[in-house]
Amino acid sequence: MQSDNELALYPLKFQPLPKEKVWGGSRIVERFDHGFPADRSIGEVWLLWDQLVAINGPLQGQMLADLVRQYPLKLLGEQAGAVPDPVFPLLIKILDANDTLSVQVHPDDRYAQEREGEPFGKAEVWLVLDADPDARLIHGVRRPLTRAAARSAIEAGRLEDELEYIEASPGDVIMNEPGTIHALGGGFLLYELQQSSDLTYRLYDWDRRDPNRPLHIEKALDVARLEPFASHCIAPVEVPEAGGSRRILCTCERFAAELLQVRSSVTERTAGVSFHALTVLQGTGMLWVAAQGAPQIELAPGESVLIPACIEEYEIHAGASDESLELIKAYVPHTS
Repeated sequence: MQSDNELALYPLKFQPLPKEKVWGGSRIVERFDHGFPADRSIGEVWLLWDQLVAINGPLQGQMLADLVRQYPLKLLGEQAGAVPDPVFPLLIKILDANDTLSVQVHPDDRYAQEREGEPFGKAEVWLVLDADPDARLIHGVRRPLTRAAARSAIEAGRLEDELEYIEASPGDVIMNEPGTIHALGGGFLLYELQQSSDLTYRLYDWDRRDPNRPLHIEKALDVARLEPFASHCIAPVEVPEAGGSRRILCTCERFAAELLQVRSSVTERTAGVSFHALTVLQGTGMLWVAAQGAPQIELAPGESVLIPACIEEYEIHAGASDESLELIKAYVPHTS
């Protein structure tokens, strides 16, 4: 692993990547000012990913994956020393499900490494930003199934009858651990935090005839959890504090996420343990790094900012309007 040089890293912004999908809509364009054409059915916008390019400061034009290779400890923090070839471990998206997504499942790290040659499986968490009154999603199965019973339901065209459908509202948090059978119904706008993997095994695609969207039934059944969940939504932990409040949305070995409501200002600390990935949901503000002098970064809805782990302390200031600044802070928790 290459050692870090003496470059003073700073908060980084990246060029968002829109993804057109057959199930996409117009909510992302309407809510966030990314400059995307209004006539495109955008299903996802990737806001932070290792293949995106920096758009601010001296490192403008460089890809995040290359920056991680050049400055592993400075960017990633303590976790960089745990693996011989560090990579950026997370992917942050906004999703607009105007129509129903395929019924799918994701593998865990071990299966991804052994069967796909990929470093990560895919755990993901959703925060519902907007939802139609009758919007529902699929999260697991209604009753215990054997692999043979699940395959039989797929072959007979009755998998829909075996799935658990739940209603979800703005503010709900849903965790999809590897192996969770899941699908979004139409009518949702979501923030998604996941491991940096696009490994998706489709069990069923609502009879869409698209050669670019194949099914992966045997691999899906290899990794699928075929037992019902006792509960479907995570109960966030509320933490009031001076200058705002925070809700701990989720925490697991792979990632953690907190929803910050900033009314005046808050101070955040990486302590060199992990980078912080900030995604603004509403309101405007400013990011300050005291050690680097003047205000560094303007904060606007629909943007993500990467705070390198070497920036051990920074401040988030809300804008002058009456609307509070709402953003999500994602990071990799300390596990040793």
